[in-house]
Order: sequence, then structure tokens, then C-alpha cells
Amino acid sequence: MKILKHHLQERKFLFVLLSLVNFLLTPIHLLIFSSIPALIVVINFSLVILAGISICKEERFKVIYYAIAVVTLIIIWLEYMSVGNFNLHVARLIASLFFFSFLCFMMIKDLVQSKFFDLQSILGAVAGYLFIGLIGGIIFEFIDTVLPRSFSHGEAIGGYIYYYFSFISITTVGYGDITPITPQAQSVTLIMSIIGQFYLAIVVALFVGKYLNKK
Repeated sequence: MKILKHHLQERKFLFVLLSLVNFLLTPIHLLIFSSIPALIVVINFSLVILAGISICKEERFKVIYYAIAVVTLIIIWLEYMSVGNFNLHVARLIASLFFFSFLCFMMIKDLVQSKFFDLQSILGAVAGYLFIGLIGGIIFEFIDTVLPRSFSHGEAIGGYIYYYFSFISITTVGYGDITPITPQAQSVTLIMSIIGQFYLAIVVALFVGKYLNKK
């Protein structure tokens, strides 16, 4: 049991990264399982939460961390069973934002404190970047929920467009197919773009420093 736990702990960043990539591929899953679209989204979102539970290793944070994770999972499934419930929708966004923000913080903290440059560090850094995009998507969805028509996105429907827009914002690709309309949406878009670039610059600097120390 201890050996299994040790192996799982060593591969925690890999599991988290795979769950995030799986979530980003949700539209592909929906193409395959078109008869149960809502269930597929909920399952993929839940897998990210379950994979992220292994990240927290500080005892003082574990109770709060697990509590937020359980609450988030419960709200997600309650929203799935109560389609169109506005209160559950907002509660899911708030709970998800708290959980993934805490998750991202723990991953970045672990990356900074790590003394070695290895595969786990690389996987953790990539997963941290994806979490920033995920957090941005949640914030954009929250803004458009509270302030309808904050974004112009043509014929696109569904919550996935917010995560798509978040990632093209942090990567500064900016295709122009989705446009922030309200000042609130525009300001968050600017912040996400800046965070995305600063994250890459800081991570590269950390990796170079760790690599030189290792040499």
C-alpha cells in the first residue's frame, strides 16, 4: 500500500496534466458521445478535481483543501441534476474558482520551492499554466453570467467557449472570434494576458536557475 501511494505521489503532476488535457478535449468527446453532452462535461470536470486532490501535501491545508474539493464536486453534480438552476450555477463557479486557485497556488509554490530540475518540475509547470487558463475560463463564465452579453461570440454556445477564450488570451493568440464587450470583461482579459506572459517568463527563469545549480 505504501509503495502504491509512493508511486502515485511521484506521478501526481502527470495525472493532473492528463486530466487537464482531457478536459480541453471535451468537444472531441462530445462529438463521440453526442447523446450525453452534459454528463461528459461533468465527468471531465470532476476528473480534474479528483486528480488535483493529490497535489496538497501540507497537513495544515489538507482539511480545507479536501473540504473545498468535496463541496465543489457535490455542487457540480447537483447542477447537472438540476439543469437551469441559476443559484447552483453561480455556486459552482465560485466553488470551482476557489478550488482551482488554491490548486494553482500549491503547484506554483511547489515549483518555486523545488531544488531540482526534473521531469516532475516540467509537468508541474505545464499543469500550472493550464490551471491559469482554467481559472480564467471560470472567471469569464462568471462575468458573462452576472453581466449577460459581456462577450461577443457569434453563434458559439456552451460554457466551453470561455475556457477557449481564456487560453487564447493567456497565450496572446487573439483570433478575434470572441470579443470582450463590457469594461469588466476587457479588464480581466488584459490581466489574464499579462499573467500568462509573466508566468512563462518566470518559469523559464526558474528552470534556467535550477538547471545551472544542477550542473
